[in-house]
Amino acid sequence: MTTTTQARQAVRARIEGGNVAFQGSPVPLRWQNEDGGPLPETPAPFVYTAFLVEGGMIAGYGGGRGANLHRNSAIVESYVFVPKSWGLDDAEAIAEQIAALLRSHRDEHISCFEATVIPGGDGAMLTPPGLTSEVGQYFWAACEVSLHFDQTG
Repeated sequence: MTTTTQARQAVRARIEGGNVAFQGSPVPLRWQNEDGGPLPETPAPFVYTAFLVEGGMIAGYGGGRGANLHRNSAIVESYVFVPKSWGLDDAEAIAEQIAALLRSHRDEHISCFEATVIPGGDGAMLTPPGLTSEVGQYFWAACEVSLHFDQTG
């Protein structure tokens, strides 16, 4: 059975192995709570991905206490940032690559379902009030993927 860590790592391996690119160049991938270093001086595309567990439920009873099947729901949110004035098409094209990697994907750890590309907006709208951030130099689109993973307990 799969732990939360294994599920997150399975998503990461799938995205990293997918060679997400823009105009033939790899797009840098940044991950939740990891220091990806500073953004480049000249804005360039990048992706930030978060893995969010939404809770679980018993999906099957077996062998008594400690042997029940628990199904955990999760959302993968990948925010694609491109320099302002590049256009929404470029951000969506990168987001669609991630959606295609995870849409209907299943392996021994995760079962992915919907993978939706969401048109975004000005990166400044993602900056908390009163905080200065380079993300204001970007425009964004997102890819949201729903999935589940199972545990026994």
